[in-house]
Amino acid sequence: MKVHHKMIFFVFIVTILLAGLTFVVSSEAVTWAEQPLLEWEEATLRTFDKNDYDKVIDLAKAQQDDPNDNALLFIYFSHAQKYYLEKNRASAIYYKQQYNMMTLRLSGSNLAVLTRLVAMPQTSWNKKLNGKFLDAAFTKAGNEKYLGAILYYLTNLNPVVARAAINGLRSVLQRKRQIVMNGGTLSHNDRVWMSDERLIKLLVRKTGESINPIAGLMTKLPAFARQKVVGGASACLALIEDPALQFLQEAATMGNANAASTIQLIHDARGVRLARYPGSTWYSATGR
Repeated sequence: MKVHHKMIFFVFIVTILLAGLTFVVSSEAVTWAEQPLLEWEEATLRTFDKNDYDKVIDLAKAQQDDPNDNALLFIYFSHAQKYYLEKNRASAIYYKQQYNMMTLRLSGSNLAVLTRLVAMPQTSWNKKLNGKFLDAAFTKAGNEKYLGAILYYLTNLNPVVARAAINGLRSVLQRKRQIVMNGGTLSHNDRVWMSDERLIKLLVRKTGESINPIAGLMTKLPAFARQKVVGGASACLALIEDPALQFLQEAATMGNANAASTIQLIHDARGVRLARYPGSTWYSATGR
């Protein structure tokens, strides 16, 4: 009898431990962290920051192990600097000829280096290119592999980087939304990170960082027009849907002028989902 009680107690303890472990794993579904820099990338960034662009080009060309495909990125930015600062003709040609190729090559693996290059004061002259490169890299990074990095860059102090990260997050959320709209159910991990209070509060705060000139006209626009004219953090919250409503309602009472228009976007999204799947939830077309 004592052995029986001991066995029951042992099973109970194991069950509690497993449940606790499951909670920890679930609550840490996605870690907000960027991809760590390699030693040669750190050294080359320091050389770039010293404005020694010829040496940067030499270091990048000599690099044999380049798993993140950053050697060409260093070379391109160095030629851009030589073109702008030194009026170097060869660099000007390289800068103009290789632009399209570089845009196509960029991906999530370039984010750690790219976000540092565009944040350096000496590259600020090239804001247009910096923005396009960031958008290209974050859009390509819009998948699970780089989700942690995208979330990490949402809080970047450089507003251009943070804005591009929003675009990357939107790409991820659009894919998740499509799973439900195609009749599927999101994984448990997806439900955890998408409804994370830290993420939603950050996005809600970002909706209030600027005044949307059409915020007061949102209820007068048809749903398809509202979806087209509103982007950024508001568009991300509309793709998350129900978990964001409470936080947006609180923000609206605190004076966030864009919160109400974002709530309207969520109601639009819910309407489309429920019209297709009447028993659905924000995370499941079947409601389970």
